[in-house]
Amino acid sequence: MRKMGALFVGLSVASCGVSGLVGATAATAEPLFKDISKRHWARSQIERAISQGYVEGYPDGTFNAKAPVTRAEFTKMLVDALRLPHSQGGLPWYQGYISAALEFGLLDETDSTDYAKPIKRIEMIRMLSRALALEAPYREYLESFGAFKKDDMPFADRLQFQNRDVPGIALAYGSGVVNGYPDQTMQIHRIATRSETVVMIESFLEVRTLDPLTRERLLTFSSTGKTFAATKIEALEEEQE
Repeated sequence: MRKMGALFVGLSVASCGVSGLVGATAATAEPLFKDISKRHWARSQIERAISQGYVEGYPDGTFNAKAPVTRAEFTKMLVDALRLPHSQGGLPWYQGYISAALEFGLLDETDSTDYAKPIKRIEMIRMLSRALALEAPYREYLESFGAFKKDDMPFADRLQFQNRDVPGIALAYGSGVVNGYPDQTMQIHRIATRSETVVMIESFLEVRTLDPLTRERLLTFSSTGKTFAATKIEALEEEQE
């Protein structure tokens, strides 16, 4: 696996590679899409993503924020957001993106290869935590979470977790790349929408440039270890206030 190094400097404006999508202009005072109101919860992230070129709108002037995202589409978005080198063309259209994701460690050989199916939150969390861990300071935190089990987590649905995913969930949640829901769940099996996908990627792009010591939840996980579950999800409750 090649190291990211200088490849993580800046973002690129890349072509979509998904048939039927067209580009949009940078964020303006008015919403870019007729189905994204000024008060849409993800408007600012969607417009930043559009300006960076790793996601695009549709010819009818919509963003289709509630539509599901396939594994191939998410992989393409993340690879383009990180401006990773990849081959162009070929069949299927996403093969170059998958190869790049495998090469740089965003995908693992144990992941599903049915790339046409909608991606779940846990699959996005796996890829984003791997990408974040390629930054040395965050990699140390991921390694320190290696002994965590699902019972150590502060979520009401933690029994649905696989123990192998717990370190990645701890890193993604602790760093702020992902958040829990008001009902104190992580909903890892929920299908991700286009708006949720963009918000996660934008959060990741911001977090990866920050000092881990500025991420309060990450420090909580790191300092309390298995006693974190005993806090009865105080961190989640504070987040929702």
